[in-house]
Amino acid sequence: MVDFLLTLPRFAIIIILAVVFNIVSQTLLFILHKYSLRGIFKGQNSDIFVSSLNIVFSLIIAFVFIGVWESHSNVSNIVLKESELIVDINTNINSYADTQRKMAVPAFRDYVEEVVYKEYDSIHIRNKPDVNAVAKLNKFNNIILAYEPSTNGQLALHQEILKLVSEYKNIRRDRCNNNEPLIANILWDILIFITFLYVFLLCLSDIEKYKVHAFLVFIFTFSLSTIFALLILYDRPFSGPQAIDFTFLKDVFVNYIK
Repeated sequence: MVDFLLTLPRFAIIIILAVVFNIVSQTLLFILHKYSLRGIFKGQNSDIFVSSLNIVFSLIIAFVFIGVWESHSNVSNIVLKESELIVDINTNINSYADTQRKMAVPAFRDYVEEVVYKEYDSIHIRNKPDVNAVAKLNKFNNIILAYEPSTNGQLALHQEILKLVSEYKNIRRDRCNNNEPLIANILWDILIFITFLYVFLLCLSDIEKYKVHAFLVFIFTFSLSTIFALLILYDRPFSGPQAIDFTFLKDVFVNYIK
């Protein structure tokens, strides 16, 4: 279901969730009013229960939403850092002596092209890294490790490149490890269950006029559907209309690497 929603535009996701949430809540409200079940919970004890549920529900939603938002922002920063390291590595390997540069530069260019034009599409479609990119990175890494500097200047340059490559590997690993959705299936089940319970109690509120009650339920469920839409949009960093934009990596490749 989530995979299908992520193929739709942002506005369509919000509308679909709003319609589904309100169909369920308004149907439930109609049944409760028809059988005169509204206001079934009255008294001080019920107020304490509802207040406690409000706090628990708010904390769960806030915790999940903040976690998803921070994860999405973190992956975005990782992609930006990756592009910066690619530029730095390319600049430094172009300072190698001719023999080493003729081996290192084409290998690195080949790897970056694989990342920019194939691996990111692979992440977007299949949610996993490209094995060819891993192989090409290892090939470039072996070329760097095989180099033996003959002067102090070459040694300093070589150590800097080794440091940058090590940093890049860590950034790449972080990017690959953050491809999976943050919200597990069991957490979605909990969110849906507690949301339904909360809407059910809202429909049991002692509001005499049906139209007023229906309007309040509509406003509340629309707000909830918007929150769920945001969770879906930001839960998968490389999928959907809110996917992280990596087109600037292509600009980096064209302007600095190619």
